[in-house]
Amino acid sequence: MLSQLNLRFPKKLIEALKVRARQESTSVNALAERFLDDGLATATAGDGFFQLLTDPESTARQLYRRIVLGQAFGLAPVSRDELRFMLTYAREGFLPGRNRVASLPAFSTLLQITRDLLAWQEAHAQPVDSHYLKGIFRLTGENLTEEFDAFLTELRPVIDQVYAENLLRPLISGCFRLTDFPDTVLVDIFTLPRLKAIFPLILRGLGWTDEKAESLAREMRPLIAAQVHTIEAGTLRVDLRIDGQPAGQRPGAWYETPRLHVLITGQEFVVPCAWAHFSELLGLLDLYARYPEALQHGHQGEHVMFSPPGHVIKEGFFGIDGLRIFLPAKAFETMVSRLTLACREGALAAALTELRSLYGDI
Repeated sequence: MLSQLNLRFPKKLIEALKVRARQESTSVNALAERFLDDGLATATAGDGFFQLLTDPESTARQLYRRIVLGQAFGLAPVSRDELRFMLTYAREGFLPGRNRVASLPAFSTLLQITRDLLAWQEAHAQPVDSHYLKGIFRLTGENLTEEFDAFLTELRPVIDQVYAENLLRPLISGCFRLTDFPDTVLVDIFTLPRLKAIFPLILRGLGWTDEKAESLAREMRPLIAAQVHTIEAGTLRVDLRIDGQPAGQRPGAWYETPRLHVLITGQEFVVPCAWAHFSELLGLLDLYARYPEALQHGHQGEHVMFSPPGHVIKEGFFGIDGLRIFLPAKAFETMVSRLTLACREGALAAALTELRSLYGDI
């Protein structure tokens, strides 16, 4: 299929292409295509970042192997170009969808990285893009690091995706040129736990799908333990099942591709849901469990909504797409408490963390 891109080359270059095409008994178009392919595939000084962008899915797979699985083979986990790639797509993780909130540690981790980069610049008398930082973070004085710490302390606990994306712009705008930072400083700032924390957000920025996640799992074969967990509150039951590897399975045995299955059962209904809907529901309810005052009016998200008891009616309710599930106040709070606690600690929490690094999350 012909593309819609029209290129104009100098006459001298066109004549040279024609001569070369005649010598090789090929067409000018085929020759030009080959030269462009070879040129894009050949790294030049400072071109590493753009080369990573030519095949972002392959780059994500390489990063998954080194960061999530820890298969660095004695090398540094990531290069500067790969850090730039990760920061770019982490910020883009907040662009798709609508009405989502920053529910993972990834967002606060990225803000802490911003703070550490700024602190090093100030401590070593390096050029600081103070005008841009003041505009983004509402800083006013000369000690930007102290003001940034105050900004983080006062930042509200529930951040919508639009504001989150705005706060992450300094990381990808050239405000912090990673080439200006020594290797040892970058290692201290971009620690492996921090890179693991932001990896699910990168997948979201890449537009990761369930099919890509399952393909990645079959290729990398992460060992995610199979889980079955049931949560009951009033007349509601939530059954969680994670397909994975059974306890005690020997290496080399049949590999079960990790998947999440959720059944929500009420008195007169049963509704299944998979990763996208459950991860949004869990993130929203976990924020409510930790910061009830910030979400006392509920929230209408992309696929999921909830309204706590006493806001609209005396009962609490939550929704998945067009379904609305109502619970008495006590049962609603019990459901939130049991679900978030089960998914925050123990084997189930560990398995969900691994799934986030396969399927992506915000």
